[in-house]
Parts: sequence; C-alpha cells; structure tokens
Amino acid sequence: MKLFLKRDISADLTSFVVYDDKARPLYTVLCNAETPSKQHIIDREDNVCSVIKYNSFLMNYFTLRCSGRFYILVPCIGDSFAFAIYGSTYRFSGDPGSGRFSMFSSDGEIKMTQKKHLDETGESYELDILDEEHQLFMLSVAICADMYMTLTENNNDPCPI
Repeated sequence: MKLFLKRDISADLTSFVVYDDKARPLYTVLCNAETPSKQHIIDREDNVCSVIKYNSFLMNYFTLRCSGRFYILVPCIGDSFAFAIYGSTYRFSGDPGSGRFSMFSSDGEIKMTQKKHLDETGESYELDILDEEHQLFMLSVAICADMYMTLTENNNDPCPI
C-alpha cells in the first residue's frame, strides 16, 4: 500500500497528515496541548489509532502504543540512522539526509520503504508498506523517524509543529 506523509502546520497542533494514493486524508497526527511531546494518530472517524511519545530521560527515545502493543524505539546513529525497536522483530535503518528509510523483517525481507516525494502540493514522504497487516505500526515508526529528523533539525523542539 502506498501512503504519503506530509508535514502540516496549518491547523493548531497538527504535525502530519497521511494521504492515500488518491490524495485522500487517512490519518492526522496531532500534538497533545498538555504534553507537546505526545503525538496521536487519528483516523477519519476521530479514533486514536496510535500514540507516540518522545522521551528524554537519560537518553532520547520514543514509546509507541499501537494495535494493542507497546514498543520502545531508541535512535542509534552510526554509519546509518537506525532504531533499536524493543517489542518487535522488525529492523529499521536509513539515511536521514535523504529521507530514505526501510523496515525489514527478521529474515531481511523489506516490509516498508520511505523516500522523499515532490509534487504540485509540495514535499512529502512516500511510504510503500508491503506488510498491510502491520501497516499502522510501520506508519507509526516512519512518523517517529520523521519526527526525530525534525527534532534534531529544530534543536530538540519536542513538538515539531
């Protein structure tokens, strides 16, 4: 499934909007006004589908609640950008400068890719999610990566809006 993740700062506390391949909005990512480091992924029916929290205690990391599960994502920067994902067997790595990321199964099979996309509406990220059963989890991880890149560019502003 192809999705497009676009930064959106036009509305109060909106940080990203996720579109399908026909440019219809599927999800909105909202900051929590009381806790700006917390993001909620909301579907078209206003249901909270995933909760992402950026934490800075001894180290920087994300917690993710999605599909009834809990995950911890720890950014690891070496030769390439990666997340150590606790609570899943998926692996994640990429090149933050180019906006390219991939997610792999434990046997090395690519399950999601992300790359920068430019069209008449501006710049966004194109996500190609091959494992539709875990689509929301993979989308949430991609949002964490994009948030992390925004946070590091914006001097660790906890709510990238």
